[in-house]
Amino acid sequence: MTDAPATTKRKHVDLETARAARGLRLVTVEGIPSPWSEAAKGIFHVKEIPFVTVRLSPADRTVREWTRVRNAPAAMYENEPARTGWADILELGERLAPARSLVPADPAARVRMFGLAHEVMGEGGLLWSSRNLTIHLGLTTDGARGFPPMVAGYLGKRYGYDPGQLDRARARVAESWTLLAETLGDRPYYFGTTPTALDIYSAAAVNLFALPPEESCAMFPLIRTAFETMRGDVAEPPPALVEHRDRMYARHLELPIEV
Repeated sequence: MTDAPATTKRKHVDLETARAARGLRLVTVEGIPSPWSEAAKGIFHVKEIPFVTVRLSPADRTVREWTRVRNAPAAMYENEPARTGWADILELGERLAPARSLVPADPAARVRMFGLAHEVMGEGGLLWSSRNLTIHLGLTTDGARGFPPMVAGYLGKRYGYDPGQLDRARARVAESWTLLAETLGDRPYYFGTTPTALDIYSAAAVNLFALPPEESCAMFPLIRTAFETMRGDVAEPPPALVEHRDRMYARHLELPIEV
């Protein structure tokens, strides 16, 4: 991965600072390049919407009490309720910076983009399915591959882990990569000459299958090992999608990835 252009870095703050701040506050997962968190950061960064971030650890109750939701990312704008769904966060970004739209203007392209975005980000989709495969490896190898058992057990409850659905999950990952590669073709972006939200979602998803080097993304060592040991057990992104990820970070997103 090449270095992204110099930008004004977002600011990580503690909870009390975030509570007192105005505008947009974003709660993100700590220690892991969660594609949902990274996509949310990418949307606001590309749109040049100022925001601060608060990291959420698994045992952090105070942040959850503030957001009134269990998970991250959580986008908090002024006194509005927290937004946690990928589509809700995108729509917030579109409202706050409509001139830098990440949604195609053409109706057919817009529907296509949201459908593919759900294939990547939605429940049962590419990332959801791969998460369950990583959970399964952790539970069945006592952590030698996949997530450590304690993490796997915790996430299994969150992601509806079911050993009977593993073949379906593997197929969904492979199908999703094929859909994305066919849509991208030989273009630099999925829809036209400028990136859309799908370009950000795709780049964030590829990060978990083709891990950025440590200097580009320092994460908890156990988490890096979990994703590295997934190789060979789940379909990997085609080279064109890895090249697309690198292009997105070189031109539009921030490096290093701070988690």
